[in-house]
Amino acid sequence: MKLSGLHTSRIAKALAVGLVVAIALAAAAFVWTLRTQEIHKWEKQTEVFSIVLAENTSQQMDFAYTALENISERIQDRWSVNEKYLIEQLSTTEFHQFLTEKVALFPAIEVISVLDADGNVINTSRSFPGPDYNLADRDYFQAQRDRPSQGVYLGKPVRSKTTGDWIFFLSHRLTGSDGEFLGVVTLGMSPNFYADFFKKLSVDSHASVSLLRADFTYLARWPENDSVMGKKDLTGSSFHLIEDLQKKSGIVIAPAEKTAGRGRIPARMSAIQSLDKYPLIINLSVDEELYLADWLQISIAIAIVSSAAIAAVIAAFRVLIQLFLQRESDMQVMVALKSDADVINRNQTGLLQSLTEQQKVSKESSDRLQAIFQNAADGIIMIDADGTVDAINPAAVAIYGYPAMEVVGKSNHLFSVSGQPALLELAMAQPVFRETGRLRLEIESVRKDGGLFPADFAISEYYLAGKRQLIIIVRDISERRKIEKMKNEFISTVSHELRTPLTSIRGALGLLAGGAMGDLPEKIKPLLLMAHKNCLSLTRLINDLLDIQKIEAGKMDFSIERLNVSALLHIAQQSNFSVAQALAVHLTIEEDAAYVASLEVAVDNGRFAQVMANLISNACKYTPAGGVVRLVVTCPTPTMVRVAVIDQGSGVPESFRDRIFEKFSQADSSDTRARGGTGLGLAISKVLIQQMHGDIGYWNQAAELGGGAVFYVDLPIALK
Repeated sequence: MKLSGLHTSRIAKALAVGLVVAIALAAAAFVWTLRTQEIHKWEKQTEVFSIVLAENTSQQMDFAYTALENISERIQDRWSVNEKYLIEQLSTTEFHQFLTEKVALFPAIEVISVLDADGNVINTSRSFPGPDYNLADRDYFQAQRDRPSQGVYLGKPVRSKTTGDWIFFLSHRLTGSDGEFLGVVTLGMSPNFYADFFKKLSVDSHASVSLLRADFTYLARWPENDSVMGKKDLTGSSFHLIEDLQKKSGIVIAPAEKTAGRGRIPARMSAIQSLDKYPLIINLSVDEELYLADWLQISIAIAIVSSAAIAAVIAAFRVLIQLFLQRESDMQVMVALKSDADVINRNQTGLLQSLTEQQKVSKESSDRLQAIFQNAADGIIMIDADGTVDAINPAAVAIYGYPAMEVVGKSNHLFSVSGQPALLELAMAQPVFRETGRLRLEIESVRKDGGLFPADFAISEYYLAGKRQLIIIVRDISERRKIEKMKNEFISTVSHELRTPLTSIRGALGLLAGGAMGDLPEKIKPLLLMAHKNCLSLTRLINDLLDIQKIEAGKMDFSIERLNVSALLHIAQQSNFSVAQALAVHLTIEEDAAYVASLEVAVDNGRFAQVMANLISNACKYTPAGGVVRLVVTCPTPTMVRVAVIDQGSGVPESFRDRIFEKFSQADSSDTRARGGTGLGLAISKVLIQQMHGDIGYWNQAAELGGGAVFYVDLPIALK
């Protein structure tokens, strides 16, 4: 009986819920159907109304266009001999009266004027003589002046210079007998006329009517809004229908939206019509407060009836369910107690399994970390926030010579040279460590026996139980330092030992090639020239190697002095003239002589010349014969001067751009290798410019600008 009662109670609740949901869904479906029908009805009404507005506007434009063309044809037929004759014949009271009569025929026309070729008013329907205005800045005048085949042009609305009211113009070109531009006939139409017309036809205050040009510029609007007149609406419903949907007419419903300044903007239904004969658009818009007003009233009534029905169902089933619940209370208590006991048992079993799995995972993770710690090839030292050593691995024991038991629990001063801060203090003193929690440095460290050795330290911080801990990875780099020293000594020895005999060989070959020993057989001359050229290349390679050695050893000397930028550039041009001449390339300078003459930079004269020689020789090599290499001086910022070397080559290959300033780097192509070079010039140039507090870089020029590569040097301007 109790189980049956429990089942009956649930069925009663389900039935009650089902009835309530069914009533609510039926009401919602009915309301939604009514809404769809109401929207469809209003779409038909607004579309018909917009067609009526479009036809009426088209008829008005027929009259305006016809009037403008008649006036223009009359002037063309009678007085278009030349500009002077035109002005004389039109500057009369009779012609003023003629224009006034034309304006009186149609209330939408506010003014008709004739302008001369300079935009000055010859005559106008408003007053005689005409005002002393120049309208050459108006778009309708410029369109007729610049485009002889324009025809009638519809201008955007402007403020009238006479009345200050909004007005838009139709214009027609006046052409002389020889085809010359004589002036413009303008017909001004009042947006206020259209606003009043739209107001009379408008169905409600929740509706608006707009007249737009084909480029979506507002010509007239009701309700009037000065802030949009003459401006393009490239986000509204007209633009969406015509441009996005590629339709000439139709209905667009914009959803409601919320804005910070205006609050909620209701949804709007817009009926849009593009005039077939003229570049005009009619937009009739109504908001949802209007086209959903009847539906809203019906929906409220349906909601009230549905709510009453739901309330009655709930009240009836509440009494029924209470009767069932009273019989079920004892059974529910027993079921709940049994269920709680089952849940507790399951939770205990699951908790035990989870703890077992976590312990297993934790042990495996600990074993892995311990294996890494014990078997790492680099030394690992772990210290706490006070600088006390917590752990040290076998590799670190081998490096320092301390047994682990002598180090753990001691200060990390043990690893620092006398007079040098401890590792923790050294790290905390570095801004980069305080910002990132990571630091890489090479310093001397000390072993247990007092022996010093160069060490590479990688220091990182982490947090354990909310406290800062440091992990230090140390590597003995004694062997690396020895190898670097041997390499530098080898390069220095080989370079010096090679340079002396090469100088003698180069001199001897130069004398032979120059005819010092008399005329040589024609077959031998090319071989001598090739040998002499290769001696020069080998000498440059040795010099580059020596420069690289000095830079890496920090022994490169600089003699900084204030020098004129223009003078430096002309010296570079003269010094590299022979290189350009040998490759049949022209070397030019582009500068603002008056401005650049006062610019000075603080540089080493010789080093700057070395950089320029490198950039110019590279540019000449990659510029085709007969081409031009340009040296251009600009100031990208008020405090920097830029010297750019621009070639006419094929530019820097995509695959080579990331390593162009690396040592021994050359573009991987047969053409590039054939041009020679050591691959050290740009690397040396970059270091030299950086030592002089400058910057060096490049970019590839666009094809329309001539192509090629632009290598530039930026240097700070020396203040006077």
